[in-house]
Amino acid sequence: RLPLPSLKVPRELLRSFPHSKRVGSYLIGKMINKGSFAKVMEGLHIGTGEKTLETENSYYMVMELCAGGDLMDRICERKRLEEREVRRYTRQILSAVDHLHKHGVVHDLKIENFLLDDHNNIKIVFGLSNTLKPDSLSLELLSTQCGSPAYAAPELLAHKKYGPKVDVWSGVSMFAMLTGTLPFTVEPFNIKQLHQKMVNREISSIPTDISKAVSFVMSLLEPDPDKRPSVRAAMEEKWINEGFAKKPLHTLSHKNLSPEDVDSSVLADMTEALGYSLSEIIHALTNNRPSNIMAYYHLLLGKFARSQKGVRAGK
Repeated sequence: RLPLPSLKVPRELLRSFPHSKRVGSYLIGKMINKGSFAKVMEGLHIGTGEKTLETENSYYMVMELCAGGDLMDRICERKRLEEREVRRYTRQILSAVDHLHKHGVVHDLKIENFLLDDHNNIKIVFGLSNTLKPDSLSLELLSTQCGSPAYAAPELLAHKKYGPKVDVWSGVSMFAMLTGTLPFTVEPFNIKQLHQKMVNREISSIPTDISKAVSFVMSLLEPDPDKRPSVRAAMEEKWINEGFAKKPLHTLSHKNLSPEDVDSSVLADMTEALGYSLSEIIHALTNNRPSNIMAYYHLLLGKFARSQKGVRAGK
């Protein structure tokens, strides 16, 4: 085995991290961003040096750094994206949405929900979403209104009950990637007029060099959800698979770890440096339930993997 990094966080790092208060095992730093419903604060975990946040009273979604930035910025910078790049992004989006639907999550996507990692892959982030039972995706309808009007499916704007096909309406984002504009716009903004444009399919002007792509997009922007294809059906279309040997992959669910799968090096450091007992670590990991132990394990596993990669690269 390659030598593992020490879990001891340098005191200089803790002292130099600008923060206003401490919550449990975390130092709370500056505000990174804020939206209508929450503020995003930077946090530093005192035990591992990882920048993340979790408290006894609140759940926080911790995401990896998306070094590629915001897809919206990419479109604004280039005016419009190349068709092959849009195809690649759309394949990833549909595959991710299929995975969400398997877990009963209906998202209602928009361009602002897409980030890019350092390998230029799409990462979906969450704004508003809704949930239903995974085994009733084709039967149960939702009624809670969520999403931005410019990206919302017609049934949402009409305050009708809806199902997972609202996510297929993400063809709006695909149109934006291809053209640099939204397919349905109203000036000054008026929801009723916007809805009517969607129903009448009064779409914005389209460049003539992307006719095949537009044909696929228009199939996603079908105003009648009963006629709109499902995510699975969209993933079977010819355009989306052009130039690819395989159809978009359906993401597999993570299985519970068995005791034999647990990394012994991480296990040793968690028992020695963090004070957890072997039995409680194994119990948490094999039950695959969100917890401090689960978070520590995966954070450290990632940290060790990055360290080992750096050692190999330095040889």
